[in-house]
Amino acid sequence: MDALTDVLKAIRLNASTYFCSDFRSPWGMDVGGGAGMFHVVVEGTCWLLLDGESTPRQLVAGDIVAFPTGGEHWMGDSADVAARPHLAGDKVVEGILSGQHPFPVAESAAESDMTLMCGSFTFDSSISHPLIRDLPCFIQLSTRESKLGWLDNIVQVMARESRSPSPGSEVVIDRLSEILFIELLRQDMQSQSVDRGYLSALNDRVIGHALNVIHDDAMSVKGVEALATEVGLSRSAFTDRFTQLVGQSPKQYLTDWRMHQAKAALQGSEESMLEIAEQAGFSSEAAFSKAFKKFFHETPGAIRRAFARQRKSG
Repeated sequence: MDALTDVLKAIRLNASTYFCSDFRSPWGMDVGGGAGMFHVVVEGTCWLLLDGESTPRQLVAGDIVAFPTGGEHWMGDSADVAARPHLAGDKVVEGILSGQHPFPVAESAAESDMTLMCGSFTFDSSISHPLIRDLPCFIQLSTRESKLGWLDNIVQVMARESRSPSPGSEVVIDRLSEILFIELLRQDMQSQSVDRGYLSALNDRVIGHALNVIHDDAMSVKGVEALATEVGLSRSAFTDRFTQLVGQSPKQYLTDWRMHQAKAALQGSEESMLEIAEQAGFSSEAAFSKAFKKFFHETPGAIRRAFARQRKSG
């Protein structure tokens, strides 16, 4: 398993689309800096003003913008921000979902100035991982780029399913929203110009390979020396490079990821506590329990019992 896939599974990535709706002038909405979100211009044009910037940028059909960690911004039909409406984004979503569009409604698609699709991304906030720490604040790309033409097909399917729901539409939209987010991350990863951060580490030939080895089976990795040998570097050179990009030493990263795997084993297997402790690299259940509690702020037993109760009630 590659590192990005493993991490996205662990942090329980969820994505969903709120709406795909036609907009007519005048309209404008202030979007707060809460959960991660995205906007797709399906048809027409609009304007986006980022928090801290003074000049809005124009978005055209095929443009996708995302705020993986949240981020305040304004969207509207004109570059003249001050003269346009400033309705709260959550009120816009609430109104559209209830069938009471807060802005002028187009009688037909031909009368629409533009079509906008909006949605959100969520993660398990209890998971501490460098990917979450290093998520970009803002990503913009366009499906008009030749290499992303396939992404435009996904956007069109999402738009169609949103506007004309049929059985299973919600699942289709959510899964395609997740694909959209993953592709946004991959495109950002490939365009990294700064030689640090987790996305840069994934894209690095040497450290990316080491991360893939760890995530393929962290419990079988024999240690930092073995990882350095695997990627063809001395231990010191490997440690320096890994720490520079990932933001923590390879030993700490490996230990942390083994903890996440141990938690998954506690929740999804019948293995004994001692077996899980030994797989995570601990010689005793007591040492494992102490380290586990320090990392997750809960004991292994409490995690297992809570999951068992949740499974019974669910």
